[in-house]
Amino acid sequence: MNFQTMNKQRKFVLIASALGIIAMFLPWVSVSILGMTQSTNGLHDKGILVFICFLACAAMAYLGDQTKNLDKTSWIITLIAPVIVLLMIIWFYSQMSNSFLGASFIGYGVYIAGIAAIGILASAYLFRSPGDNIKDSFNKLKEDIEKKVSNTQSDLPKE
Repeated sequence: MNFQTMNKQRKFVLIASALGIIAMFLPWVSVSILGMTQSTNGLHDKGILVFICFLACAAMAYLGDQTKNLDKTSWIITLIAPVIVLLMIIWFYSQMSNSFLGASFIGYGVYIAGIAAIGILASAYLFRSPGDNIKDSFNKLKEDIEKKVSNTQSDLPKE
């Protein structure tokens, strides 16, 4: 991988994905009881899905011809994954705001992960190829999935 020859869209998606992956290891929630504070990172519960989404975005940016924009399938996956991240963060935030005794505090890792997800969305969408649109990309993703499923079914032994 030559970072200097990498396409601008891929660079920004890769940087924001790396920021999101780092945010998973930062404090997501801190609980303070009787003067003692305990914090935990984002690699628990819904955080696993968030981590996988950041990894998927990084993989989409890294795979393929790095001098060109993301192809339609990679582009739509790169748009879907940060939306899932943002939904998980909103869900996490709403659960923590209703926590017991009001002693839980949202850690800065959640905010950094949210900013990273917004950065992935913005860079993937703003630096897209002129012919890319969401409808065509969904259709391409659907065709790719159907093709893989039909190839897998044809490889199965017939009874």
